[in-house]
Amino acid sequence: MRSRLRLLGMLVVTLVALHSCTGLKKVPKDEVLYTGAKVQLVVNGDVGKKGSIKSNAKSAIKTKANNKLLWARPGLWLYYAMGEPKRPKSVRSWIKNKLGQPPVYMSGIDIPLTARGIEAKMYNTGYLDAYAEYEIKQDKKGKTASVLYTVHVYPPFKIKSIDFPNDSTEIEKAIARTYKKSKIDTGDVYSLETLIEERIRIENVLKRRGYYYFNQDHILFAMDTNNTERTVRLNMTLKRTMPEKSKIVYRFGEINVYPDYRLGTDTAEVRKLVRDSINYYRADKSYIRLRPIINSIYIKPNHIYDRRMHQVTLSRLNGLGVFKFINMELQPQDTTLSGLLGVNIYLTPLPRKSASFDVQLATKSNNFIGPGITLQLRNRNAFRGAELMIYNLRGSFETQFSGVYKGQFTYEINPRIELQVPRIIAPFKIKRSNMFVPRTRFGVEYSYLSRVGYFDMNSAKFEVGYKWKDAITIDHNLNLLNVNYYNIYNRSDQFNELVNGNTLLRRRFEEQFILGMGYSFFYNEQLRPRQRRNTFYVNVNAEIAGNLLAGISQAITKRKVDANNPSKILDVNFAQYARMDIDIRDYFKTSENTMLALRFIAGWAKPYGNSLTMPYAKQFFAGGAYSLRGFPANAVGPGTYAPPDSINNIFYLQQGGEIKFEANAEFRFPIVKFLKGAVFVDAGNVWLNKPNAEVPNGEIKWNRLFQDLALSSGAGVRLDLDFFVLRLDIGIPLRNPSLGDANKWIIRDLKFKNVMFNLAFGYPF
Repeated sequence: MRSRLRLLGMLVVTLVALHSCTGLKKVPKDEVLYTGAKVQLVVNGDVGKKGSIKSNAKSAIKTKANNKLLWARPGLWLYYAMGEPKRPKSVRSWIKNKLGQPPVYMSGIDIPLTARGIEAKMYNTGYLDAYAEYEIKQDKKGKTASVLYTVHVYPPFKIKSIDFPNDSTEIEKAIARTYKKSKIDTGDVYSLETLIEERIRIENVLKRRGYYYFNQDHILFAMDTNNTERTVRLNMTLKRTMPEKSKIVYRFGEINVYPDYRLGTDTAEVRKLVRDSINYYRADKSYIRLRPIINSIYIKPNHIYDRRMHQVTLSRLNGLGVFKFINMELQPQDTTLSGLLGVNIYLTPLPRKSASFDVQLATKSNNFIGPGITLQLRNRNAFRGAELMIYNLRGSFETQFSGVYKGQFTYEINPRIELQVPRIIAPFKIKRSNMFVPRTRFGVEYSYLSRVGYFDMNSAKFEVGYKWKDAITIDHNLNLLNVNYYNIYNRSDQFNELVNGNTLLRRRFEEQFILGMGYSFFYNEQLRPRQRRNTFYVNVNAEIAGNLLAGISQAITKRKVDANNPSKILDVNFAQYARMDIDIRDYFKTSENTMLALRFIAGWAKPYGNSLTMPYAKQFFAGGAYSLRGFPANAVGPGTYAPPDSINNIFYLQQGGEIKFEANAEFRFPIVKFLKGAVFVDAGNVWLNKPNAEVPNGEIKWNRLFQDLALSSGAGVRLDLDFFVLRLDIGIPLRNPSLGDANKWIIRDLKFKNVMFNLAFGYPF
């Protein structure tokens, strides 16, 4: 009862505080606060999708009202409350201008101009005779007002025909040959955006066929409308004033490359080398060997100019990561219209070495807190072949100052060396002509972890793989070889007593060797240059381990591997398993400043052959600041299993699972400037594949899948500085399936101590 009263009191205080933050009392008497605009449609006939028409009209309304949180305007209130600061660099000035939001008054809104903008939007999407009216809606007290725009819409005009240029000249013939791939189709609704895309398409085609000086501005569209049929006839022509050089097909002439170019240097102090008919001017002590540069240049003398090969060359040179500036100059090789382009490529090197030092304060849902320090050294041109060598040294310490684990602490030291080579190293030659540099990766890592009073752990890792991109949105990561070794020692008596009585725990913490391979696929639409309203992210991971070692073991011992009597390699048990997971996200912008973020995670893992359980690091977990935020880190599941207090009270013995389903929904909105808010709901759990006597009710039961889901909800604030995000989420557990069907809805008897405060860096997804 006391907990409920405390929560109710906090809610009342919050509502009272919000009520006092409207800012309306400070609005000058001669001004009216603008509260936004609405659009309504008056439809005449079949106009198509009304939702998209309305959304298009709203996009013409550029002026936004002051941000609101419920009925309050905290940003406006702060702006007024700070008054006029005496000093421009004072704290008061910073609060007013950074956290506050200046008022938006009706006097600053050009309503007729906005109405004309709406009409222009309608015209450009085929509603050529639509028109807009407006009305000001003022509140009774005269303090605020909004605008209602009424848009009268009639059926759209459709394209009846399109005429391409006649074929009297070579360039007109080239354009006419692209007709079948035109973005304009008869019967489609007229759209200015489609015409712009068509001009861009034609420019791209001609640029790939040698017309270096041609651009889309040389294309004109003439319109002939029929109001009775509500149709449009389009006639595409070329500007009469188009320069003669825009009509000529160009070839690459002499190509010169300066790989050690620096401003102010004398290019005469270099020697000339010719490779594949390309001239390389390099210093005696060159910054970089020629091979990676040669592999990055996709243009050749006497080849027809191709914009794509031009862009691939620039992208590949930039992707090497060793040049500060890349300048490719193309100009006619002589004063006549000979059709030859001379090319000079100037490459200015980056400093070879750099260092960074990063300090973090780690906070976790289990109230553990502590610093983490990372020192990184980068050598961008380690062996003069554009290789990237990265040296990382990370140290961390965490402890709990209050709570169940007060006085217990952990520290870790983690050095890592990674080498990235800008090509695919393979027994056979692989030539990729896309925009991105593929890389072969080698990594060596060691970690020493001490959970003081329980155990120490050594782990070593070695990996070899490839990383490449197919497009700006698509990444691949193939690990050909992934070797892991874990060794736990200095075990305390308490730790041994705990794990020796539980087969699963004993197997989890035993010395183990993992040899496997894996593949990861990434698709991220947020990387597109032009952001869509709805963007997707997909990450798929697949991994197998132990099959090669199992085959070797069977060949040597002449017996099949058996989890109950596991085989060893170099006197160490090896793991054998298969694992897959998928992470799907959808970011939907509900308005210019608000977003609905959705995530779904599914995972499956199967130990087999030589393994009875999944290695601890390869299991699935649920709960924590990046998962179900109403529960402690990794504390949910498996299934409806309720671990005994002897395990619950040991902070590193969270239970994992072999199957995982999790779904998250979060609505994000601005509060003031870089302070943002969110409300969220999370659902999920982890399970075992099959029943286990030591983890009762931990297995998945498909007919009870939804009943076994843990639920949590809550709200949070985020300090979002673009380069840095600090997040505080308050998670409220709603349902805990481990408490049994009768008691699992813990929201009915919520206690304040059950509320989770998650302080973390970055967004949860």
